[in-house]
Amino acid sequence: MKAVLSGIVVLALAMLSACAHKVNDPADVQAVKQTMEAYTKAIVAKDAPASVAMMTDKMAFFEPHISAITGKDAVVKFLTMVFEQFDVEMIPVVTDVQVEGNLAIMHGTYTQKLTPKAEDAAAMPDSGNWTVAARRQADGSWKWDWIMGASDQPMPGTTADGAEEQAIVRIERGLTDAIVKRDIPTLESYLGKEWTPTNDGQVTPRAQLLAELKSGVYKVESDAIRDLSVHVFGDVAVATMILDAKGTYKGADVSGSFRSTDFFAKRDGRWQVVSSQNTTVK
Repeated sequence: MKAVLSGIVVLALAMLSACAHKVNDPADVQAVKQTMEAYTKAIVAKDAPASVAMMTDKMAFFEPHISAITGKDAVVKFLTMVFEQFDVEMIPVVTDVQVEGNLAIMHGTYTQKLTPKAEDAAAMPDSGNWTVAARRQADGSWKWDWIMGASDQPMPGTTADGAEEQAIVRIERGLTDAIVKRDIPTLESYLGKEWTPTNDGQVTPRAQLLAELKSGVYKVESDAIRDLSVHVFGDVAVATMILDAKGTYKGADVSGSFRSTDFFAKRDGRWQVVSSQNTTVK
């Protein structure tokens, strides 16, 4: 009897093993890869419904720099908006597929270019990595539960190593220090010849402000920076911040907090401020 039972157990295990899905079965791997091929073909054809044919109804769609998009209908709406505004070129490369049972993970890289349909608008190239989580459906097909893209390009307004942003941060801190010390040569080196500050709508010529600082008509006892943010766009840049200043102008107290925006231009390898806008924080 024991021998018969042992034989039945062995047979049952053998049958279960035969029915179980293999790990990284070549047919499964190829089927998962084909979902990316279908997605790419639909994206390039600007066919939003076909672009989600390989997605589940609860699909989670993660694109760089935007909020997560949940649900196949929401993805269709998003892609329709993209296709209305851009021509899309996309080349994904599958680098790895891992399949175990009814679950699969697919990973790869991509290059793409979005060309705005608006006249004279520049194309937007991008590249990066992507990962897809897929699940085998009851009919044997594979559908995505989520896809996540990760751009390897710098954020808009930033440089790859951050060196330019740090250079502008140093200039901003150098400017506040020079104003307090009334260091006119340093100020002249940081401020372009066309620099004009606007304070609450009032414009002061560069020469007048420097002269008033030098003579003591305008005195700054302290000038602290907070919430400094820098964005670089090639040879131009924008810095925004809040300045907490204490000082006097012609003997009157002009202390306060000011929301400030400085506009920079890069000339001969160095940055200079070409315009400043300051608004009193009430």
